[in-house]
Amino acid sequence: MFDARLTKGGTLKITVPIYHGVRKKYMIGLNWYGTAHYRARNKVKQEYSIRVGKVLESLENDVNITSPFTTHFKIYYKNKVSDGDNLVAVAGKFLLDALQEHGIVDDDNVQHHTSSSWEVVEQDRHSPRIEVTIKGIKNDK
Repeated sequence: MFDARLTKGGTLKITVPIYHGVRKKYMIGLNWYGTAHYRARNKVKQEYSIRVGKVLESLENDVNITSPFTTHFKIYYKNKVSDGDNLVAVAGKFLLDALQEHGIVDDDNVQHHTSSSWEVVEQDRHSPRIEVTIKGIKNDK
């Protein structure tokens, strides 16, 4: 369920899943991250990076987000007791690290990633996901 598209203005929109797993699906959030074995966390992070790389390759144009940049997360949750902050913290970190690894952003530190926001859009029991908009800020300095 990873997907990516690039708008005419150079904004990157990526969709990432909230749940992961083959036999048993679990929500990728801080609650999972805090209790999962470090090898399990690293495996999921590597899979995120591989899948993000594949969807970026499917785009026709080269993608490069200029610094500084902002992110906005739209959450489509499955369970009404989902915690938005928990979801965005882990999915956002995994995604930004993948974008850095694939050369889409220079870095994800505070000099480059200057703003982040999230909102809950609606419940989607069939396709829970986070849609992320990454936009470079024009710097007139």
